[in-house]
Amino acid sequence: MKELLDDRITKVTCAAVLIPLFDEKCPKIVMIRRSKGLSRSAGHIAFPGGMIEDGESEVDAALREVEEELGIQPEKISVLGFLTPKEVMEYRIRIAPVVGMINSLNFIPDSREVSEVLVDELKKVLKSRRVTDWGPNFECAGHLVWGASSRVLDDLYLRIINKYGSIDNFFSQ
Repeated sequence: MKELLDDRITKVTCAAVLIPLFDEKCPKIVMIRRSKGLSRSAGHIAFPGGMIEDGESEVDAALREVEEELGIQPEKISVLGFLTPKEVMEYRIRIAPVVGMINSLNFIPDSREVSEVLVDELKKVLKSRRVTDWGPNFECAGHLVWGASSRVLDDLYLRIINKYGSIDNFFSQ
């Protein structure tokens, strides 16, 4: 996976998300359904993340946010690299996608921010890709992923296709 990722963020960003992967025989990806009471992207399927605070790097912000939202301590996450920053169009916020390996699927979600934790097979999510008039979308644990989160997933999808020719080839290595 690491060979597919950038070693640094390539654009100025004001927010960061963590793309949490759990490595086992069949790698898993973790997403969240944002709580309905939030001021931005309420109810959306997303990656844990938020705004970068003064003095923080993108990695610092992503790790802080995943600890706040899912209860995963930063020292239990191995940062693998970065995907291309994407914009949350309706809020004009550019997010830095940080890819990290987590060592457990035990979460302590903050109900103020997270209404549901979604865990699905990474291969299944990537193979669910559909391109519509408004761009790519995916499915994670039975939920539609669209918007900035789908563009982040699409970046990973396209990197795999460009290097390995297919999702199946990547997962069979």
